[in-house]
Amino acid sequence: MTTVFLVAFIFGLVLVVRAMLYGVERGGGSAFAVAPDRIGRTHRPPVPQVRWAEPLVAALLTGAGAAGYVALRRGASTGVAVAVALLAGGLLALVASRLVRRAQAFVPEHDPDDPRYVLQGHVARVTAPIGARGDGEIAYTVEDGSHVARARTLDGVPVDAGTEVVIERIEDGVAWVEPWSEVEQRL
Repeated sequence: MTTVFLVAFIFGLVLVVRAMLYGVERGGGSAFAVAPDRIGRTHRPPVPQVRWAEPLVAALLTGAGAAGYVALRRGASTGVAVAVALLAGGLLALVASRLVRRAQAFVPEHDPDDPRYVLQGHVARVTAPIGARGDGEIAYTVEDGSHVARARTLDGVPVDAGTEVVIERIEDGVAWVEPWSEVEQRL
């Protein structure tokens, strides 16, 4: 029975480390989800969903494995060790669920990522020429599909259709871009 408790404890620790590395959220929006659409509206990312099973199973296995192992090493019978293990694992799973629920409800005071710079460095293609002082149009692709946006150059130099550009920022539905050839020279 000692081996069962040790395996449960180790497997629980592996799940804890996995949750620390990859998180417990699924779905939700990517950083690219705030990109403007054709008419300049921004898409808000959906609220991420929490994978409850992973943190709860991790807490249950870790708590049960540790408590059961200690109970057996202290001379408890197998039945008592199993009862102690289930009680400790259940309590630790309860604490984990409260922590995950509190973390899910936490709303940051401000958005750490400025939405204007979410697509900074993203490559796009000019679909309508960008004039010296006028707007052109670019097309770019992100995770959720293709997008089109009005565009202006950073330095006011005209850019022909078909040219690859790099997005600096998107402000008020207008993408501020720079030709890829200029960026490439700086690299």
